[in-house]
Amino acid sequence: MSGLQSGTSHSKSQISFFPVSGDPLATHHLIYFVTGNPGLIGYYDTFLGTLHELLTATDGTSSKTSVFHIHGQSLAGFEEDNSSTKQPVRTTPYSLEDQIEISLKSLQDLRIPSGPREGQLHDSVILIGHSVGSYILLELMQRLRKRDSPLQIKASILLFPTVTHIAKSPSGTKISTLFRIPDFPKKASTIAQGLLWLAPRTIVKWLIKIIARMPDDSAGVTLRFLKSPMGIWQALHLAQDEMETITEDRWDHDIWGIEHEEVDSKVDIPKLIFYFGENDHWVANHTRDALIAARGNPDHGSNSSKPIMLIDKNGVDHGFCIRHSESIAEKVKVWIDGIVSGL
Repeated sequence: MSGLQSGTSHSKSQISFFPVSGDPLATHHLIYFVTGNPGLIGYYDTFLGTLHELLTATDGTSSKTSVFHIHGQSLAGFEEDNSSTKQPVRTTPYSLEDQIEISLKSLQDLRIPSGPREGQLHDSVILIGHSVGSYILLELMQRLRKRDSPLQIKASILLFPTVTHIAKSPSGTKISTLFRIPDFPKKASTIAQGLLWLAPRTIVKWLIKIIARMPDDSAGVTLRFLKSPMGIWQALHLAQDEMETITEDRWDHDIWGIEHEEVDSKVDIPKLIFYFGENDHWVANHTRDALIAARGNPDHGSNSSKPIMLIDKNGVDHGFCIRHSESIAEKVKVWIDGIVSGL
């Protein structure tokens, strides 16, 4: 991708990479990333930065220039800085439905930022979601299709997805018990903030690194999350909403695809790639296996538009962004190359 200059726009609440191309014939791809919960984009700095470096090292095609724009932002309510979402300061947490609609508006507002095609829509959009971000991603796809959006959603990559029956997972079962306590998210947040207010930031960060075994950068993001005005309340409120909302499979064939496509079919179904954890504490093995059996493309055949569903065999945790950002970015880069080469 010679001749490209790389632009970046980073803040506490968003990460954007936007290579600048002077080629009016270049193909512009937008990679839009949706976080998990807690929804701080800072956790994914290494992942998105590595993916950006891999994609700009080679465009994966030989016939035309591909320009990859990457954008991700914190979910609403997790950051003091609301500049990326342009949302007013709230005193109550956001629901899962709020997060979906805010992400939808953000995605629809994005345009090619500079060059001969400044202000135009990207030629294709590839969505990437982690954990509950994968659920949000599927909702974005369905709502854009129903609203006849001009956005060209070509594929979605779902990392350690929690898209059905999250309350049946090992961690979901435990936290659902706590949610039986009336107003538990607010009460727990108030107690936690009172304890954290007494502790110096340096001590809290040291405890995070020791107890959670987090590297320094992730511990810093976690410290900011714990010390933020609404972070703990927002995370717990959203988790409770997830337990109540993420239950049965709710999407139709426009999302899941069909087993055998007709040669002259005009239905443009985006490609879906699911990457599950082998023993994910937020995804019960039996609900994962049932989803794969019902919705997956069993032999990855090209005549099927059903999703490719893979299970990690490398021991990567659900929170891959803490210790496995580089290896997952390498996998995602390979998938993106395959997606782009098929456009």
